[in-house]
Amino acid sequence: MLAVDDISIRFGNECVLEHFSCQVKKGDFACITGVSGCGKSSLLKALIGLTPLVEGEIRVGGCILNEKTCNIIRKETMYLPQELSFPSETVDELVVQTLRIGKVKDVQLSKSLLRSNLHKLGLEEELLSKCISEISGGQRQRVMLATLALLNKDIWLLDEPTAALDEVSRDYVIEFLLEQQSFGKTIVAVSHDACFASHCSTVIQLN
Repeated sequence: MLAVDDISIRFGNECVLEHFSCQVKKGDFACITGVSGCGKSSLLKALIGLTPLVEGEIRVGGCILNEKTCNIIRKETMYLPQELSFPSETVDELVVQTLRIGKVKDVQLSKSLLRSNLHKLGLEEELLSKCISEISGGQRQRVMLATLALLNKDIWLLDEPTAALDEVSRDYVIEFLLEQQSFGKTIVAVSHDACFASHCSTVIQLN
């Protein structure tokens, strides 16, 4: 599903990744792990064309990722960064804004499915009526994950989906992602959490 072939990423004079290769098969739940600053998030963003390559190539579903194919590939890919800021006052508004980043105009918000996703992630429906300032960063991130799941995309790219969570909330997220994997989703997540990585079918260790 994802093939990274001999890529190098540099920012100015700083080399983030050099001649790096890896593969993620369709239906894999892969974890990109490693010490801070080793290029985990840069690699994740490269998979959706947000980080330019100095050399090498990335294939997504057999299609080479470039300027011409980037939008096509993004239609099949869901990307959740670690931090998202929207001009939203309520969680309901956050849900609408989160759907918009999926760039799928005809997506209908299924409230029943959203409620189900929230419940699976350890959140109550009443959370939707609260102000953003009343919920934690971890709750906000799980709301966005529950919402983006409605887009039903084949590839999920997640940057530190459990970083702001306690152990109980982390376990909810892991179970939710394992369920999505059982539905055939290909998931690639950046994480420094050894427990999270232990549940993944593939671990990509960066030095």
